Amino acid sequence: MDSTAVRGSRAGNVHLSRMSAGLFTSVSSSKVLFALWVLGTAVIESQGIPPAPTATRANGAAVRVTVKPDPVYVERSEIGQHLNFEFLLGNLTDQEFLLTGIEVSIFDDGGRLARRDFVNRFSRTSLEIPPRRVLRARQSTLVFNPFHSFAASVPLKRLRYEFAFGTDDGRVRHTSVAEVVPVLYETKTPLVLPVKGRVLVWDGHDYHSHHRRMDYTLPVFQNRQMTTNFQRYGYDLVLVNEQGVMYRGASKDSDDWYRGRPDENEAYFAVGQPVYAAGAGRVVDLHDGEADNRRFDPAEFMKRATAGSGNYVVIDHLNGEFSWFGHLKQGSIRVKRGQSVKQGDILGLIGASGDSLFPHLHYELRTGPGITGVEGLPSYFGGFRRVGSQALVGRGQLDTGDVVENR
Repeated sequence: MDSTAVRGSRAGNVHLSRMSAGLFTSVSSSKVLFALWVLGTAVIESQGIPPAPTATRANGAAVRVTVKPDPVYVERSEIGQHLNFEFLLGNLTDQEFLLTGIEVSIFDDGGRLARRDFVNRFSRTSLEIPPRRVLRARQSTLVFNPFHSFAASVPLKRLRYEFAFGTDDGRVRHTSVAEVVPVLYETKTPLVLPVKGRVLVWDGHDYHSHHRRMDYTLPVFQNRQMTTNFQRYGYDLVLVNEQGVMYRGASKDSDDWYRGRPDENEAYFAVGQPVYAAGAGRVVDLHDGEADNRRFDPAEFMKRATAGSGNYVVIDHLNGEFSWFGHLKQGSIRVKRGQSVKQGDILGLIGASGDSLFPHLHYELRTGPGITGVEGLPSYFGGFRRVGSQALVGRGQLDTGDVVENR
């Protein structure tokens, strides 16, 4: 499921202000779930502490740190290495604390320190730690890992995170430590991009992406027994011209997308273009019949957890990996449940169904077909060319802002 095709940092303030005003009704879907999923850069409303984890290597008498997901994967790109995970901080006391700092120490195979970095509320303060990240008594809060990108030369063998907490007056202080041993994930399925033409990754899964910033501790998701981020490595793909514009006609104000002001779907280059199977497998789930009106009923989410994706297809690659294709055009799906597909088979057409900011394709690789207990997986694609290069990429990573040619 995809909230909207927009980087979380660009629209979060708009939607958070509307949430605080209580405007949950009579608004487009891209003003509801999107707002819920972008809370990573704000002080998140705390939830009750879940049962003690079984796989977290952490300690701290006052605050329990849970590393999610487990395992943590290393994703490699042209510019280095990336870690996409978060911490669930559980306050075990009857006292309210502030998160005042996070320090990471990175060790090589021999246990030698290779790199150290930190953020705190007194220096190097940024979006990673808002000025008052509050941990309420006996509650838990989700914090996204602020140390996420590294040069290829950094040996990400073992990472030791030390968290500092304290009361507002500084008289009480606590620390908690968590260790992370990342694993390089090698995509099992040979994948190609599911759309052809000049493709812009409008929103990928970088640190500020709304796909990464999904807060599954919020009640709307907890009520669906969601404890993972299935769209952790998602992509919103659009077709653009050589100037990077995705539509025909007069220039558009991007604020209009967020405010739900109508425009014509047919003005977008992507509308009606084929969606191809990224890899071979079997169709295990699909849904059709939703209008291309960029909306969905939030109440439907409680009945059908995949409602935000509009019309979609899910392929099981028969190796533990599944591909999800969302926001397809109403009535365009050409496959059936149980049908075997080859890489490159047409599944349907790009549309704007469900919780879609504008016409685009949402694609993600994941561990299962639904949303409960399903995690995202890193994905690498072949057969495309990066704009500015004549070489075909045999196997490469994409992320927010990349423009490629796929023929």
